[in-house]
Amino acid sequence: MPEETPSSKSKTSTPRRKQRGKSAASSAIVEVGDFILVDLIGYTQEDNQLFDTTREDIARQEDVYSDEEVYQPRLVIVGQAWVPLGVDEALVGMKVGETKQLILPPEKAFGLRDPKRVQILPKAKIKSEHKIVPGMRVRLGSQSGIIRRVGGGRVTVDFNHVLAGRAVRYEITLIQKYTKAVERVQALVHRRFLGVNPENIGVTVRASNVTITLTADLHLLLNKSLQIQKLGVTHDIDTYMKDKYSKVLFIEEWPVGLPKSET
Repeated sequence: MPEETPSSKSKTSTPRRKQRGKSAASSAIVEVGDFILVDLIGYTQEDNQLFDTTREDIARQEDVYSDEEVYQPRLVIVGQAWVPLGVDEALVGMKVGETKQLILPPEKAFGLRDPKRVQILPKAKIKSEHKIVPGMRVRLGSQSGIIRRVGGGRVTVDFNHVLAGRAVRYEITLIQKYTKAVERVQALVHRRFLGVNPENIGVTVRASNVTITLTADLHLLLNKSLQIQKLGVTHDIDTYMKDKYSKVLFIEEWPVGLPKSET
């Protein structure tokens, strides 16, 4: 067998170095199915009204800040329609730290207006503790809509998206890309517990089990939606992690020795 020379070693090792570099570069680019964290700012194109933002400073600047909103980067699984179609398409090929400006026509934003989604219904079908008036948002089954007219014992409800038929403008910034399985699980968990301090929710992954620990925080443990949030987390892991895990375990750590007033 001929002896391997230094020159022959360099010839065989160079392609390997190139391949590693190519792989690292491609992993930094967003592809369909990736779990990413983004900042979004959305305005209507016609009258420049802010309708969506993940940034508190923008909400305050536009005088639409609300204490009930949680302003933080948003988890998106690319290609799962978690954002408008035009945004989903623009995310593909982006890199962390990159910002894009988009103008989306209605069909790439919130769809065209569909006259069939405007329905006239008996007023008695609208269950509300408040007076039923035009502009009021209502929910019937799985649909939500806006009341356009009220009269003669009937109401006209528009089930089109409030921005259907309108062009919009978006600014999107890619904050982070999750590549490890445990990071993706953590992102799914924190998405369902929006606004909760991440330090109060522990996530560990071992073999095919996911363990989620809710720490001794009464505001978290006594939340009326807690069981729904648990169900949502389990559903998301089952749906978006492609059968990678077979069991989701929840551990609740309740504080002891509470003052009687808190009890």
